[in-house]
Amino acid sequence: MNSGNGTQAQIGEIRIENATLVLGPKGSGTATLLTTMVNQGSAPDSLVGLEIDTKPVYVTPGGSELTAGAAVSFGFNSAVWINSYEFTAPVSNYVPVKIQFKDAGIVLLNVLTVPPTGIYAGIAPVPATLPAAS
Repeated sequence: MNSGNGTQAQIGEIRIENATLVLGPKGSGTATLLTTMVNQGSAPDSLVGLEIDTKPVYVTPGGSELTAGAAVSFGFNSAVWINSYEFTAPVSNYVPVKIQFKDAGIVLLNVLTVPPTGIYAGIAPVPATLPAAS
């Protein structure tokens, strides 16, 4: 469901709550996906693929594991982040986000872009630039 308060979705035992795409600093070509993913099942699952507007994203190492019965928050008061370093879109635009889980499957969302102001002030990709591949 699309909403100005974040997009919600359910795929298998995984619930995606309040997905919102915060645009990076002006001209940076970046964005941060704020969301909480809740594993309502009795078995662990993990993120195995993620795209924002058909472009690959960077997920903080360790952020892809979803423990059974637990929630993981990304990007706001969190140690794990989902960032795009190749992103351009206007404010107040819905963009496609594809999230793939190892067991639950693939969910397609349309997520609203918001500027990094107001309640989103200070939200920017962490790390600020795409880390080198290791």
